[in-house]
Formats: sequence, C-alpha cells, structure tokens
Amino acid sequence: MASTRPEGFRKYLHNTSWMFADRVVRLGAVFITAIYMARVLGDQLFGQLNYVSGFVGLFVTLTAMGLDEIVVRDLVRHPEKRDELLGSAAMMKFIGSVILALFVLIGTQVNGMDGFTTMLAMVIAAGEALKPWSVVEYHFQARVEGRLIALVNIVQTIASTGFKLLLCVIVANPGLRDAMAGMGLGFVRSVAESPLSWFAWSYVVDTGAAAIGYRVAYQRTGLRQKDWKATRAMMGHLLQQSWPLIIYGMALLVHARIDQVMIFDVLKDRIGEAAAYAEVGQYSVALKMIEAMGFVPVILQKSLAPAITRARMEDPLKYHDRILNQYRLMFLLFLVISVPLYFIAEPMITLLYGEPYRQAGALLALFAIRLLFTNMGVAKSSWITNEGMFKYSLLTAVVGAAVNIGLNYFLIPPFKAHGAIWATIGSFLVSIFLLDLLTKETRMNLRAMCTAIVTFWKLDRVR
Repeated sequence: MASTRPEGFRKYLHNTSWMFADRVVRLGAVFITAIYMARVLGDQLFGQLNYVSGFVGLFVTLTAMGLDEIVVRDLVRHPEKRDELLGSAAMMKFIGSVILALFVLIGTQVNGMDGFTTMLAMVIAAGEALKPWSVVEYHFQARVEGRLIALVNIVQTIASTGFKLLLCVIVANPGLRDAMAGMGLGFVRSVAESPLSWFAWSYVVDTGAAAIGYRVAYQRTGLRQKDWKATRAMMGHLLQQSWPLIIYGMALLVHARIDQVMIFDVLKDRIGEAAAYAEVGQYSVALKMIEAMGFVPVILQKSLAPAITRARMEDPLKYHDRILNQYRLMFLLFLVISVPLYFIAEPMITLLYGEPYRQAGALLALFAIRLLFTNMGVAKSSWITNEGMFKYSLLTAVVGAAVNIGLNYFLIPPFKAHGAIWATIGSFLVSIFLLDLLTKETRMNLRAMCTAIVTFWKLDRVR
C-alpha cells in the first residue's frame, strides 16, 4: 500500500496541474480577445453581441442537462457501461440542443427582437448542437486523464482565439482588408460589412474545434464512437438523477446572465436602442474582468475540499475549524483583491480598453464589492456538499435569481448598468446570507461566515 500512495498522489497532482494550465490558458485567451473585440467593435456593437450571447446563455443548461458529475460518477462505478453511458449522454445533449434552439427562437419572438438580432441568436444557439461530442470529456475525467482534456481545450482555445483575432484585424484595418479582398478572399468583405455575424459564428467555431479535438483524442485511445449506444433505460436513469441539477443550473445562469439582457430590454424604450446596447457593452467589459478574478477562489476551494471532507468524517471540531478558516481565507482574498481594485479600476480599464470605456472602469470598481459575496458563496459550496444540503442550495439559487430579476426592474431605470450591479449584490446578500436564517442548521453556517468576517486575522493552523 505504501508504494501505491505516492504513485496515486503523483497521478492526481499531474492531472490537477494540466487542468490548472488549461484554465490559465483559456482565461488569458478570453481576456485578450475581449479587449480587442471591445476596442474594434465599440461599446454599441460589443454590447449587442453580449446581449445576444447572454440571451442564449440563459438556456444553455438545456444542453448541459446537468450530466457532468453524474456521468463521471457512473463511469467510475460501472466502466463496463461506458458506451451506453456516453451514447445516452450524447443523445440527451443533442435533444437538449434542439430544445434550446426552439426556446431561443420562441424567446426572440416574444422579446420582439428584429430579424438581424434573431439571426445572431440562432447562429450562437447552433453551436450548441455540437456539444454532444463533449461527453468524451467525462470519459477522460473518470480515468483521471486531465492531460488529454487540457490538450483538447488548449487547441480549441488557440483555434477560437485565432479566428476572433483574425476578425478583429480585418475589421480594424481597412487597408489590409482591401488588399485581402483583392486577393480573392471574399469573406473579408463580408466581415467588413457585417462583423457581428462573423463574431456570432465564432461561437460555432469554438464548439466545432472542441468537437473535432475530443473525437481525435478519443480515437487515439483506441476507442470508437460508433460503439456508443443510447438506450431509453439509461437516458431515463440519467434524467432522473440530473433534473434537479438542470433547474439549479438554469437558476444560476439566470442569476449570472440576466443583467446583460435586462439592461437593454429595460432601457431601449427610455434611452434608445443604440444607447442601451452601449450600456450593455460597458457593463460586459466590467463583468468579464470581474469574472476572470473568480478563478482564484475556485482553485482555493477545490484545493481545500479534500481536507474539509476528511475532517467532516474524523472530528467535528476540526471540521468546524476548517470551514471557518476557509471563510476567513475567502474574506482575506476579497480584501487583498477588492480594495486595490476599487481604486485602480477606472485607470486600468481605460489603459486596456481605451478612453471610450471609462464608464466600465466605474462599473468595475462597484463590481469589487460583489467579490465579497462570490468568494463567500464559493466557500459555502464546501459546507453544502459535506452537509448534503442540495435541496437548500437549489432553493437559494432559485430565490436569488428571482430577487435579482425583481431588483433589476426597480434599479436599472434610474441607475442603468450601476443599478444592475446593485441588484446582483442585493440578490447575493439574500441567497448567500439572509436565507441562512431559515433553519437551525443553516443559522450555524451563517454564524460561521459572520465570525470569519469579523475575525479574518485569526487564521489558525488547524489540527
């Protein structure tokens, strides 16, 4: 046994290292492309693109189907059912992508979108039809082969980033564009005439590159996708397990994406469509920046999760100490990042994105406050998992999304994008803190969070 432990540790460390590298590469690519796209398109067109992608994003849980952890778990428990599990999961994702496309189409009509905006939404939704190939990732996760997942994702990121940067170069350089068009590259003129259409197609390029990568990686292992088989029994089993996660995922996505949609929908009749899209563009720049910073607490939480789980089984006092210390770490991380960010947000955004996005800097400074709630929410997931409070977690997600929508209707008209951020902060206050007042068990967790905030400097070395 002693000889296998170091080998197992190295295997998991190697797997985690590749996953970490994958995340860093993707975050860097998203950061770079977002800057160039925002500069090239301007806040109005950038806002329109983010409005449409945010609208489609409200429904992407229908493609995910809440299958990730369930299929990985079943592949570990029953490797002999690999082809049936992967085939059934792929079929469920495909059916989900069809339902998503229908929901998006109906939603665009109900929302009164014009023909061009509807076309953009349907193009982005079409990319979801390629998501069934992503079930290959479950196979590699179950086998703890993070290297293959990371390599596929990195290649996908390079392809997607290269395509977007090419579009940016074409749009931003008329002379180069005319020269390329003179060489018979017809699509160049099309990009110049309708850049948003091509940036919408970049979502399809993104999912298409991933689909090709996963197929090649799977075949390289000697396995064949033609052996997959979807069965009613397995699909029924997976759906029975995943439906709460579908609702939970939908609520989380509404909470995360509804602001981009509601800013435009609420303001378009008040300040005009062009100004409303510009407001979405400013908000989206700040949002992407703050979301990139969410990478750190997630990595910290995942690193501490095994130790917290072991303490839960071994010693209640040690478990409480580790939960408390994790909350303290998250609050300390909030102070370290948010306080400087509040003061440098505006000059930083202006430096990276240009003077037209100065308003986004003010929005980013306000977003810094939100990090308190997102950091504590990430840490809270460890407590929810170890206590099995999944129904409660679903309740908080649904209530949080509902409160966010309600506050948006009241705060966006007078305060525009600033109001959307205050609405998000208010909804997080309710879902992460105030709902813990409901039961004795959750009140104990609320006490731990509040204790951590007021005693963050007392970070102890846990037994």
